[in-house]
Amino acid sequence: MNTIFLNLLIAVLIFSAFSYTLAQATPTAIYEVNQNVAEEPESGENAAIGSSEPGFRNLFNSNISRKIYDGTSIFTETGTNAAVMIAMDDVRRAQVRRVRMEGNETYPDMVLKDIIATEAPGFFRRMAFWRRGGFDYSETEVRRDIIRLQRFYQRRGFYDIAVNYRVEEGRKDHHRRIVFEINEGEPTIIRSFEIIVENEENEDVRSFIESRDFSRAQNRNLLSEDSRYHLIRHPDVESDFLNLMRNFGFPWAKSVIKADVDTVARQADLRLYLDPGVIAYFNEIEVDGVQTVPESLIRYQSAIREGDRFSQRQLREAQQLVFRHPLVRLTTIAIPEQEEDDLVDIRIRIREQSLRSIQVLAGFGNEDLLRGQVTWTHRNPFGNGHRFSATTRASFLEQMGNVEYLIPGFVNPRSNLSVSPFASRREESNFLITRYGFINNLSYWHSRELVGNISYEFSNNNELLNQGSGIRSDSTQVYNISSLKLSSLYNESTPDRGQGWAVRPFAEISGFLGTGSIAYQRLSLDVRRFIDLSSTTKIALRVDSGLLFSGDPFDTPANIRFYTGGTNSVRGWQRRELGPKRAVKDNNGNFLQYLPLGGQSMLMFNSEIRQDLPFLIDGLQIGAFLDGGQVWLRYQETNPADFQYGTGAGLRYNSPIGPVRIDFGYKLNPSDEDLNRFEGETFSGRSRWAVHFSIGQAF
Repeated sequence: MNTIFLNLLIAVLIFSAFSYTLAQATPTAIYEVNQNVAEEPESGENAAIGSSEPGFRNLFNSNISRKIYDGTSIFTETGTNAAVMIAMDDVRRAQVRRVRMEGNETYPDMVLKDIIATEAPGFFRRMAFWRRGGFDYSETEVRRDIIRLQRFYQRRGFYDIAVNYRVEEGRKDHHRRIVFEINEGEPTIIRSFEIIVENEENEDVRSFIESRDFSRAQNRNLLSEDSRYHLIRHPDVESDFLNLMRNFGFPWAKSVIKADVDTVARQADLRLYLDPGVIAYFNEIEVDGVQTVPESLIRYQSAIREGDRFSQRQLREAQQLVFRHPLVRLTTIAIPEQEEDDLVDIRIRIREQSLRSIQVLAGFGNEDLLRGQVTWTHRNPFGNGHRFSATTRASFLEQMGNVEYLIPGFVNPRSNLSVSPFASRREESNFLITRYGFINNLSYWHSRELVGNISYEFSNNNELLNQGSGIRSDSTQVYNISSLKLSSLYNESTPDRGQGWAVRPFAEISGFLGTGSIAYQRLSLDVRRFIDLSSTTKIALRVDSGLLFSGDPFDTPANIRFYTGGTNSVRGWQRRELGPKRAVKDNNGNFLQYLPLGGQSMLMFNSEIRQDLPFLIDGLQIGAFLDGGQVWLRYQETNPADFQYGTGAGLRYNSPIGPVRIDFGYKLNPSDEDLNRFEGETFSGRSRWAVHFSIGQAF
């Protein structure tokens, strides 16, 4: 009896332990006993999606079959009339390995994949073998994706759209390939588009209709006749004409599109109703938030004057102009609630900067090594909204100090004038220069994309050449520079829109009006193009060029000549090392090194593809590049056939202090000077490789 009792007790303990183990599985184990079921179900969601794999495991000495679906394994015990469902940790969830579209003709796969939730891991994500999670297959989500695709097409005129899907097994039993089968059908075409303007007999409204802007808006209309009907474009067209009316002087304008769509004939008739209202003029300008300057200064900076015709565009520009003032930290301009009449009151709210501040910056790079900058700023020193600042900047390459007095709104609210005395010292591989003087600069802000500058510099320069064994005082060249500089920047790229063009022309005329000890003219043009291929992939292109018109290049100071090569240039070379060089020797005639000469002409390009890697580390980016360029001692010798090329790759990380990057460049066609070869003998110090580390993008 004791033996039987002991055996029963052991059996109960074993069964309890086994039950507890199943209960702790993730997700929680489920038991279903059905005495009337003797085989696997032949219908139902699980049976339709799952796949059988006989002999997966023996439980209770029975033959067990398995299905993988949404992380749940279905076991069927064929030896008894019981079906047991068990979810266990060691059973892998079904994962999406590929998503594909079939039958789509109007929109490519890349566009359609952006609007669905089901996604497959890309190449780099598959390489992250240590991250097995994510990309789980969910039939519910796939069905929602069908609805998303249908709505996407319907809003773009495809009312007969039909979307189905099928699931294919991958190379492994838990891999799934999702194929969306799309039948677009015939699109709906716009048969007519009519613009109906209320109060058309009014003189101001008639002037608006006859304006060139209104004619251009009609030509740019996204819902033109005989084009495919897009319901999703209604807000864009309404907004375009609404802004057009508000920019013309109608602040209370309204616009709405009404559509009659025949889904059988697949045709649409559209009517755009415009209600301009009355022409209005700016009236009272209220200013809130000023603390240390008079309200009149903010009104002046906005460039809005009482009695001017209302313009929505002018309101936007006014906000940007006020924000550009050095005393303003935040600003908003709005129209408060009021009667819809011919006078419009506006309210400008600002928040001022602190009157005094100290800014400390630091960085590191393999060219200038450690660098730092300290700036002390005193805003509104005399209660007139001006700014005074003192800056000192130092690195192992350059040391500089300057003070600046800035007068905002010098000629008009778009212009600023600054006066800046300075002193600097810079040591390059081939020369050492110390400079002191002053720069007067007048800048003009045309728009958010376009800024122009006119500046005048007068400086005293003391330049010493490196003769191989070090800087020699007997090679000193002392000269004055009196130059007029013209420059501008057109930049479409913004933080919220990374792609676009950036163009920076520059011209310098030295010896202006017979002043200064040397005369020369420098021209340069820097053109950049940024293209977003996807949300994580970008192409960056750049072409930089320069011309120097002077006398003999050897009589031109080394500081004025053009150079290329380095972290922000052709990355197969170190700083300024691409181009003509001179061999330097010691007192005994032994070769020491090559030093760059620079030249009167320079042409170079950069091309780079940047790929974000958010699945590894947020902010991590990999890049591959091809650079090329050349410097010519005399501009008459310029020939792109002399180009030298460098290629390589690097990593970037968007840290809180800016992009930290490291690039590895390789010279594809180096010269003997690039490899430190002199009269057939190779000296140490240079190779085909160049490593660049810095904070900030290459360009």
